[in-house]
Amino acid sequence: MIALDPQLLDLFNGYWDLIMPEQRRGNIALPFYHLSSEDFWHLIPQDGSEDVLDAGRRLRTIRQLKEHTRGARLDDALHTLLSHEEPRDILRTTLIEAHFDESVHETLADQSSIHVEAFEYRRKLLRQAREEDETAEDTSSEITEPARDQGFRQAVVEAYDYRCALSGVRILTVDHHTAVDAAHIKPWSVSHNDDPRNGLALSKLCHWAFEEGLLTVSADYTILLSPELTAPYNTTGHLDTLDGRLLHLPDEEALWPDQEYLSWHRRKRFRG
Repeated sequence: MIALDPQLLDLFNGYWDLIMPEQRRGNIALPFYHLSSEDFWHLIPQDGSEDVLDAGRRLRTIRQLKEHTRGARLDDALHTLLSHEEPRDILRTTLIEAHFDESVHETLADQSSIHVEAFEYRRKLLRQAREEDETAEDTSSEITEPARDQGFRQAVVEAYDYRCALSGVRILTVDHHTAVDAAHIKPWSVSHNDDPRNGLALSKLCHWAFEEGLLTVSADYTILLSPELTAPYNTTGHLDTLDGRLLHLPDEEALWPDQEYLSWHRRKRFRG
């Protein structure tokens, strides 16, 4: 089944940003719904929404699409064909050349390669963190920088369910734009390590404060504030309420931040 999950929405948003003016907002609901007029694409209704799809109701927004469908499925023969790399490459090239201006062909092909590389890198990072792939070699140096950044972000942000580990803020738009970034605890420039346990999902302000050493995390996963943050000349808003709070941790204990990286941040970055 092809579902409107975060990875698909990230892919769509990435392609849309490449080919459309800044003032236009992407809407994957339109192709997702209108493809149902093709024989190979079949929408799967949510329970109770069968009549909506049978009546041919136009699902113009992502919210409507999510409300009434669980996703879509391909014909079995097409799905089998696309499970092989060569047919996928042929179809991708054909779609790009047939439906997009020649000036963006190379850019779209490059972006597609980045998305595939990032997806595989994300899966590998999570397998290693869960100790499902202990024998895998570190190949981060062989990954292109855009794919490495994207794969690390996806692994960390998903592990924290799009919630800021420090503030607990969780804001998602219907098309999965999120308020959080993936932050390295021990920076990539020092560690060259994209282990998800070397990452935290952080809102923009918390990300900046963490990198500046104004916030850190103790060995028992509580939040510590630097005296610099609470100095009289600062107006910290909600940040000064975080002192002593427990970190918002992933549901999977295997993905909790590693003590080695947290210790490094306290010793090397924290303005204690």
